[in-house]
Amino acid sequence: MTRHFWVLVHRYAGLYMAFFLTVAGLTGSVLAFYHELDGWLNPARYQVTVQNQPMLDDFILREKALVLTPHAQINSVGFNRQPGQVYEAVVIPVIDPVTNKPYELGYNTVQLNPYNGELIEFGKDEGLWPLNRRNILSFIYSLHFSLGLGEVGVWLFGIAALIWTADCFVGFYLTLPGRGRKLGGITNAYPETAKAKAFSEGQGGGDDEGVYHLRANRSFGSRWAVAWKIKWPASTYRINFDLHRAGGLWTWVMLFIFAWSSVMFNLGQQVYIPVMKQFFEMTDGTVLPVPNLQQPRPDPIIDFKTAYQTGQRLMTRQAQQKRFKVLEEAGISYDPAKGLYSYTVKSDYDMSKFGRTILWLDGISGAFVGLYLPTGQKAGDTITYWLQDLHMAHVWGLPFQIFVCLMGLVVAMLSITGVYIWLKKRRARCLSKERKIRLAEETHA
Repeated sequence: MTRHFWVLVHRYAGLYMAFFLTVAGLTGSVLAFYHELDGWLNPARYQVTVQNQPMLDDFILREKALVLTPHAQINSVGFNRQPGQVYEAVVIPVIDPVTNKPYELGYNTVQLNPYNGELIEFGKDEGLWPLNRRNILSFIYSLHFSLGLGEVGVWLFGIAALIWTADCFVGFYLTLPGRGRKLGGITNAYPETAKAKAFSEGQGGGDDEGVYHLRANRSFGSRWAVAWKIKWPASTYRINFDLHRAGGLWTWVMLFIFAWSSVMFNLGQQVYIPVMKQFFEMTDGTVLPVPNLQQPRPDPIIDFKTAYQTGQRLMTRQAQQKRFKVLEEAGISYDPAKGLYSYTVKSDYDMSKFGRTILWLDGISGAFVGLYLPTGQKAGDTITYWLQDLHMAHVWGLPFQIFVCLMGLVVAMLSITGVYIWLKKRRARCLSKERKIRLAEETHA
């Protein structure tokens, strides 16, 4: 496996990934501000005029929504709505006793005025076409995740992410200076030579980019330092090459985070979890905290308000025992498949702006069933949540959102410059081959 072999691996991996990563990078730059942009495009979906009175209790709003949707269940209640924020609930159809099938509702959400409980609208999935201000961000998200192709796109993107993860290491290796008298990159050792000039203009024609003689006494560090720099001014080829190589080096850690977290999102069960379990202890989310019931239990014995009050008491006790602090409440939901309530808060074990500290209690007795802390317990869980929150810009507020937005542009830039370099080198190889053929013909003539 010579350096030339890894150059070929990097080249063809990059050609496969180029389209996917260009799309992912450009759409990811937009999605870093998904909630802000969606709120700006569709203010009526999220806000009503702030009134000089308190908003109704979340549990009261849930009951009002249930009255308006007699053939539906609402299995979650969120907390911490801001003044004027619309109450929105996801509705799930109940089973029609006549047909023994779920009712056809024609909608999947209901929105109420938070001050008086009046209906604003029933919401439904409007699809991705035709594009309008209500679905444009959903369309961009679909492009980012699956090219809008559903399950096929998920797999194609997942394969690209897996190749990207491996290629992060290949690309890093190719920036390192070669042994002895060769260097995998541009240097100023002999800028006056014809070979250096040809390389700078993308006319070298070789497979090992920028490999040529060096002074024997140059240190590894001084030779590798060239790979971190962009030469201004220079030829278009040289600038593109420097942007591709130096851009990849300076952002390598974040590129790897994006790559491996993309595998997690698209090939989680198939690749990410099996690989991570080989190296780290992880919670098996498919049976957490107990397996599904043989038959779903859609109607718990204890109601939401009672479950909430019980969850508060149990969480307080767990916080004292496990030595963590509850920062704010996030919500409570019921899972008919397991027959459990889950009371979720944001604790000092959460790194993102969303709470993921979860306590489960039984829907019949209210007994404590389990507690999940997203970090600090199992290394695999901690790494997974860090990857997820870094990828989705859920940490460190606006500065990191801006950084992720810029990183999306960097990912697209690396893909575009990589294709440009390949085209220039391919053209140079073709020209070189043509010259050799002509020379051979002239010699025989």
